[in-house]
Amino acid sequence: MFSIKKILVPVDGSEYMDRTIRMACMLAKLLGAEVTILHVVAIPQPTGMEALPEASKRLEEVGNKILEEAKVMAEDLGISPKMEMDISVGNPGTRIVKRAEELKADLIVIGAKGRGRLREILMGSVANAVVNNAPCPVLVVRPP
Repeated sequence: MFSIKKILVPVDGSEYMDRTIRMACMLAKLLGAEVTILHVVAIPQPTGMEALPEASKRLEEVGNKILEEAKVMAEDLGISPKMEMDISVGNPGTRIVKRAEELKADLIVIGAKGRGRLREILMGSVANAVVNNAPCPVLVVRPP
């Protein structure tokens, strides 16, 4: 029998994040599952120059704000999620898949649209990377 007890919800602060959180929280209530909300701070790959610590710090601050907003959304829906941040270089999809493996997640609920088309073109679609490499089923929430 297939059961879902752990749901991983990657968030990026996009305008569609609330739809993804709503879907994950609805499923968590129906299935009695726990929710882990994850934000991956994607640091661009260095191109011969050292990454500036100040830029990394700023990305982390923005990430904390995104997580706080996501937490409030989930709590307003009656779910007390676990909150996590991961800092990585490159496509966040790789870290999302790795974290799903570590958590032994039963389901990943991810939004189909991220921060912008340019990032998707340069780095590849995060949702696509997750769908093609996840250790568990993936529910992709598309914008209206």
